[in-house]
Amino acid sequence: MLDFGRRTMAALHVALDESLDAYLVAAGGLDGTGPTAPPPPRQRSKTGYVYDPVPRRDERFTDPWNQAVNAEAFLYDERFEAKPKTLMMLFKRLREIDVPEMMAGIIHETKGKPWDYYREMTRQLWDEARHAMMGEVGFASLGVDWTKAKITFNWSRRLNTECSPLERHAVLFFIEQGLMTRTGKRFEWEVGTASGNRLVQTIQDFDWADEVLHAQIGRRWYITQFKDLREALDFGDLCWSRILSNWQTVLEQGLTNHENWWPNIYRQACDTWEIIPDPVVLDYNLSYDGQRADLKSVRISR
Repeated sequence: MLDFGRRTMAALHVALDESLDAYLVAAGGLDGTGPTAPPPPRQRSKTGYVYDPVPRRDERFTDPWNQAVNAEAFLYDERFEAKPKTLMMLFKRLREIDVPEMMAGIIHETKGKPWDYYREMTRQLWDEARHAMMGEVGFASLGVDWTKAKITFNWSRRLNTECSPLERHAVLFFIEQGLMTRTGKRFEWEVGTASGNRLVQTIQDFDWADEVLHAQIGRRWYITQFKDLREALDFGDLCWSRILSNWQTVLEQGLTNHENWWPNIYRQACDTWEIIPDPVVLDYNLSYDGQRADLKSVRISR
């Protein structure tokens, strides 16, 4: 049996070497400067790839339709101090997992663009994935189990299944432009600084810098499809409002109970901070019912 395994592995190595040699020859060598040849026959990509727009999450995401905690309303509420606000910002960073989920479809389904379009959009997709990881790191640094915060996929799923690639890009750009205001990414960085948490301050510094770049990417590849900036923004505003809010719908369908996860997260952080939870902060219970993330009231979509 051992000898058979060795012979099998040797044959596999030979086959891989032959395949690699054939691909290198077709490409003109390792640096692409040599003579090229017809590509070898397809092996594992004979059947064309079919994009699945429905986001897939693992078992850590236990309540993906949950829209119980309005992080933005808490963040901009002057009653609350900077320290608990950092928890909401870390939640917002981790929730950004839905941005690469929806951007992947934009990139895949948008055909015929110059190479720079795909390069810059892929760079942005990676940045957004990194933001989600920074949120996870921030929670871990505080000894907080982030899985108790119900990270929704409502936004990415609805955009992917109900909107065209251009409509999705419109929503993305509209949100990014809103983040460039005095109450956007600069405000979040100021909150992180005021909290005294150097890690959160650094996370928000990277987040702010990235969003400035992303806004410019949107100006190059999204605005140019419209008459002017105003028309491009109005379209994004319209597309975003059209997919929100389904808070009542998912409740009636039994997809979620919109559990208020905030007290659990806040108590965990207070244990790390060695402070007694503030009853007013602990009792926060404002949801996204009828509101989207920029706090604009929207018509209920059923």
